[in-house]
Amino acid sequence: MSFHHKGIEYFIGLCATTFTISIPAFKNYFKVLEVKKVDTVHAEAKVIIENELLIISKEEKYNGRR
Repeated sequence: MSFHHKGIEYFIGLCATTFTISIPAFKNYFKVLEVKKVDTVHAEAKVIIENELLIISKEEKYNGRR
């Protein structure tokens, strides 16, 4: 299924007893998680997105100073 957080689309899939997170906007990011609740997967995806956006923001500020 497709979901959005801060304008970034991410996908969550269920494979047997594991969940997958896919975030195509971040270099085809893909991660497999073995958790019991889908809420945990959503939280993890949001943390990943927040961290990546922070990294991008820092890179843009650094490149702008040159």
